[in-house]
Amino acid sequence: MKGSQGIEDVRKLMETGVSEGVFPGGVALWGDRERIRGEVAAGFLRSTPPHPGPAVTPETLYDLASLTKPLVTGSLLLRTVALGRLDLSMTVVSLLPEAAGTFAGGATLSELLSHSAGLCAWAPLYERVSSTLAPEDRKRELFRLILDLPPAGPRGEKSLYSDFGFMLLGWILEKVWNAPLDRLYREIIAGPLKVAGADFLTSGSPLGEAVREGRIPVASTEIDPESGLPLTGVVHDEHARLLGGVSGHAGLFGSARAVWELARPWLGGGFFPEPWLRLFRSRRPGLEWALGWDTPTPGSSSGRFMTPEASIGHLGYAGTSLWIDWRKERIVVLLTNRVHPVRTNNRIREFRPRFHDTVLAQFGGSGEGEPQGGAEAFPS
Repeated sequence: MKGSQGIEDVRKLMETGVSEGVFPGGVALWGDRERIRGEVAAGFLRSTPPHPGPAVTPETLYDLASLTKPLVTGSLLLRTVALGRLDLSMTVVSLLPEAAGTFAGGATLSELLSHSAGLCAWAPLYERVSSTLAPEDRKRELFRLILDLPPAGPRGEKSLYSDFGFMLLGWILEKVWNAPLDRLYREIIAGPLKVAGADFLTSGSPLGEAVREGRIPVASTEIDPESGLPLTGVVHDEHARLLGGVSGHAGLFGSARAVWELARPWLGGGFFPEPWLRLFRSRRPGLEWALGWDTPTPGSSSGRFMTPEASIGHLGYAGTSLWIDWRKERIVVLLTNRVHPVRTNNRIREFRPRFHDTVLAQFGGSGEGEPQGGAEAFPS
């Protein structure tokens, strides 16, 4: 299935997702290293009043949620390790001495990246930190609470997905580089790649300024219980929000095209040194995770057609996903706001595999062909 019929099949599926309440709106994009092959926008920025509209466009920004983990923290770790400023065998306590005597302190960077450090997946620690504290005091208090958490499982034996591990990785990067994580992302990742459409929406961000001035549309997420209004341009994750919108596990906003731009280096091409790229993309022995990335398993959200031993991906709680098949040179992006107006809507679990099967059918057997749907071709 290729050409305009393939585009229409994806469009119909996205519109079905909207009409069936899977999400208020979304953007689907697929491509390879060189070009975007198709892009479809459907639905609306929100479903609560005023409704309907505005309509989603390819420029719409979405809360990328946990896509922050590989696209920011994983990418920064790879570059930092490749420069020799960190070693994957280093432990948390060797870099953050305050972790001495804690279970988390013994975790290595490799274990944190592969979610095999035995850390707790999630707990509402934000409820125990006063938002009236100064930003640095909030960070210190949250750090202390994470270190106080009991182990959730054995270290190094299996993957137990944890937001807290990536919070620790973000703070380690900030200490090693002596700079905030959002600035590191802009200077080490987004700047060299010339990615303008994905960023933390902080005061130092041109994208954040454009959002605050209403020049760029942003899809809304959950209704804020305090204001009664949907969160729009404000990170959905409570821990990231407590930290001012910047964390190693969440906080990045972006368009589908910007996610594709950030994904392209993971296919190769020199931005990441090849030996380190191969290491970070490889599933860890005995685990289902690579370094910062999930990998396809039976029943995976990636569907049936990603190469199991040559694909990496990640989901975002707000309704986003990214899958990359480096052997077949395929990148598939799905951005939605399935948590609007409430986070209990989980219909996207059934939608994602069907979506990926429909999109990947467009590539045919080899993934060769011309750009589709009028999408602009970009040089690498």
